[in-house]
Amino acid sequence: MKRRDFGKALAAAGATLAAGRAFAGPATSGMRSNFAFKKEDTPVILEVAINGSTTKKVNPAAPETAAELADEAIKCLDAGATIVHAHSGKPSDNVAAAVQAYADAFTPVRKKHPLAILYPTANFDPAVYHKQRTVWPPEIQSGHYRPLAEAGLANMILLDTGVVPLAVYDENGMIPEKGFWWYGFWPGDNKIVIDTCNELGCGASISVFEPGWMKNVIAMARAGTLPRGSKLNIYFGPDNFAGMAPLIPEALLLYLKMMEGLDLKWSVGTIGSASIMDSPLARMALERGGSFRVGIEDWATGPSNVEQIERAKEIVAKVGRPIVTGADAIEYLDIPFPATRPKA
Repeated sequence: MKRRDFGKALAAAGATLAAGRAFAGPATSGMRSNFAFKKEDTPVILEVAINGSTTKKVNPAAPETAAELADEAIKCLDAGATIVHAHSGKPSDNVAAAVQAYADAFTPVRKKHPLAILYPTANFDPAVYHKQRTVWPPEIQSGHYRPLAEAGLANMILLDTGVVPLAVYDENGMIPEKGFWWYGFWPGDNKIVIDTCNELGCGASISVFEPGWMKNVIAMARAGTLPRGSKLNIYFGPDNFAGMAPLIPEALLLYLKMMEGLDLKWSVGTIGSASIMDSPLARMALERGGSFRVGIEDWATGPSNVEQIERAKEIVAKVGRPIVTGADAIEYLDIPFPATRPKA
């Protein structure tokens, strides 16, 4: 997409948004049990993270260019995915450049699937963070969300609330110097995201890497400050990966206990080239009213994204819950984003 064309699209979408700003308000909260629910009334949110930091050197099926990202997202939505999450592969401290990278990838997807739920990752560069021992300031790390929302491209954005070390342990069982980096967010990032959600109607994808992150979410839920359209991704890690709880039922039970009584939509996933579907947590989540996330970002050495989706659909079918997509997904998650909100 040419910058001039993108500027026109942004202006047009901005006018539409200005004419209909009435989205501020918290996510729905109320009494809900994670141990008693009706399967037919609780659909599955099937999110696919199509690339992350996985390159073709790791997995030949990983999309890298904007055209490949667009094509992959369309294939996943055609295959029945609820949400597509992508990394542009082009983080930049020039926010306009970071925005353009996602615009190039998301525009064809939005044309083919106007009601798709799409969201980018934060604008971060692990190599730069590792070298500088600090993250980019909020206006850079989270500054691309508003322009993408104003352009009608991203109707969900990332709300991450803490810090976690990301690395594979070395032979001494320690976090290595090489390849280690802090993934973290400051309060300023959270303010940008929440303001963007409340003012433009974006949903929020909220990561939970540690119990402390869940405490942050619960505090916001109880205060009524979680944006409408919020959903959680609760991450677990294999034994060789630093950070996150292990892939065991007891770990998920801790999070379920913490969330008990709050009406939160949630999924489980993995970090560190492990498949959530090879753990007991995928089936357990489905049996507790939750969902699970798939994709090459999480299972870097696994099969293609579409193949992971097909396997996920088989697991979901065995539990007997429906997968929600398109307009139904937007209504179920209560995402008020005007460009993709189904007409009444």
